[in-house]
Order: sequence, then structure tokens, then C-alpha cells
Amino acid sequence: MFHAEIFTARYSGFHNYFISLHERNVMKTAYQTATRVEIRDVQLPSVDQHEIRVRIDACGVCGTDLHVPPEDADTFKPFGHEIACEILEMGAAVRDLQVGQKVVLESSSACGRCENCRDTRQELCTNVQHYWTGGPLGFGEEMISPAICAVPYAGISPEVASLSEPLGVAIDLVRLADITTRSNVLLLGAGPIGLMALSLVRRRGARKIFVGEFRRQKARWDTALTFGADAVFDPTETPITEYDFGCPIDRILVTAPPKTVPACMKIAAKGAIISYIGIEWGSSAGCTFDANDFHFKKLQLRASYASPALYTPQALRYLEEGVIDGEALISHRVSLSELPRGLEIARNDPAALKVIVLPNQ
Repeated sequence: MFHAEIFTARYSGFHNYFISLHERNVMKTAYQTATRVEIRDVQLPSVDQHEIRVRIDACGVCGTDLHVPPEDADTFKPFGHEIACEILEMGAAVRDLQVGQKVVLESSSACGRCENCRDTRQELCTNVQHYWTGGPLGFGEEMISPAICAVPYAGISPEVASLSEPLGVAIDLVRLADITTRSNVLLLGAGPIGLMALSLVRRRGARKIFVGEFRRQKARWDTALTFGADAVFDPTETPITEYDFGCPIDRILVTAPPKTVPACMKIAAKGAIISYIGIEWGSSAGCTFDANDFHFKKLQLRASYASPALYTPQALRYLEEGVIDGEALISHRVSLSELPRGLEIARNDPAALKVIVLPNQ
């Protein structure tokens, strides 16, 4: 009888352990198609030796979250990649991180081992490390990521820390534009990335900064002026080819669709640099411009694509030091269950800047 009681107690303990293990790995995460968002219960796999399991503290809504590519229109996929989180579990080979540590996740990281990485060309890494194919992403309670993507942070809220991902994009956009104290700058598109780029351009001492943004985007318009724009105008009211800048425009930063590029080339001064990020799908992905004009004006069109992410520590420092006012960019906070409403706010609300999802609140 005594031994039976010991066996029962041990069996009960193991039973409860496996129930606890199962419950620990079952969590909620969001999936979307072009027309629907679903919150599902999913079970995470075990972490491998080079991975970490994290609890999502905050995940920002990116413009790319609002537009599903045509080929994925009817396929439910997880999403969310502007992630601040806490480490819950680490694989056996993970070093220099700790359980309980606050980190942000790079949406992609250079491997550090391929030929390009070893030749100090990490931006051309041929073996980028990422979490995109591993299951649940940032709009969920937990997820698994390669440990190499984790960058620790301190001194700021998770919501502000999550801005480090789009800020890294803005840093790359401005870096490629080669801003100097003599630059007269046109910035097209004053979304969160554009606004952060605006702050960085002003910090670099540009002579003049003009911003093109729709007047109906009141929060973006007002924040652009607060962040240091000399003037803001609506390109649908006054096309950029007709706007009187009063000076030659020798630097153009484009965070708008490809169709805006030809007009930028028309108004660009001789020797101007156009730094570009912008995504469209289907026939809208192309544009046509006068190649002779491009040639004789000695223009440069530079593609900014911050993958792998190279500036996350710098972005976190900018946020921690207040170089970028992260709180000023956060307009809305929503729970995971409110994600569809958050997406609608980001898509249509004139008061929206950055919408942050808090999956575990």
C-alpha cells in the first residue's frame, strides 16, 4: 500500500508535468489572408539548439501587414515582424543570452559566415537567418526564433523598443542618401519610417527638408512639422513637378510606391541621389522613366532594403537616448483580440501613426 501511494504520487506528478508542458506550448497567434484575420490556438514545437522561445511583449503594425501579395491572397499565414519580447527558453547551444532577458528580434540577420559576410559585405549575406518560415510570428503570444536574431535592450518600454525594426529601415534609407549640410531634401511619404528618416535627416544638418504627404493624413502631416520639416505639401493638390521648392533638390527619399519615381527624377537636380524603399504588387510594381534624363543629369537611384538588418543596436541607442522620439510615434495600442481593429486604424484613421499590438495584455 505504501509503495502504491508512492507510485500514484509519482504518476500524478508526471501526468501534471506533461499537461503543464502541453499547456505551455499552446498559445494564440494571428493568421491573415487578403480579407480575413483569424486568432488561432497553436502548439509551438520544441526549440532546437540554436533557437529561443519568446513571449511577445509588443509588435508594431507595418505597412506591409496591410497589403497581402496576390499570390498569398487566399492563404492564411502568420504575420507581425516588429517584435519586442522576453526570452522564455533557450536551446542548448545558445550563448550570451539569458532566460528572462528583454530583446528585440531582427526580422533577418546576417549569418556572419558566408563569403560576403566574411568580406565585410554583410548587407549581401547569402545565408540570411530569420524566423519567417518557423511558425507563429509577432502577432501572437509566443514564438520561436533563431537566437542570432535577438538583440537585448534596456531602459525603454517594449512598445518603443519594437520601433527599432522600422527605425533600422529608416537608418539605411538615410545612409544611402548621403545627406550633407548642403543637402536640400525631398521626402515622399511621412509614415513611421518616413518620419524617423526625417528626424535623422534633420540631425545630419540638411539645409532644407520638404515632405510630400496626403493632407488627409493629419497626424503624419502635423508630426512631420514637429520633427523638423520646413514645409509639407500634398502631391495630389500640387504635383511635385509643379511645387515651388525655391531651391534645387539634390536628395530625395522615397517611401512611396514605384509610380512616384519618374516624377522624382524630373525634379531632381543634376547629380542628385534618390534613395528608395517602396513595394507594390502586380503591374503596379513597375515604372517607366526617361533614361536619357537619368543619364545626362548624372542621377543615382539607390535601393534601400534593410535585409539583413544591420543597424538594430544603433536603432535601440537612438530610441534609448531620445534621438528618435518613439513615444511621439505611437498613436494606438491594441490587444491581440483587437488586431483587426488595429489594422483598420492603421489603414484608414487620419490620427494613426504607429499602431502597436500587445499580445499578452
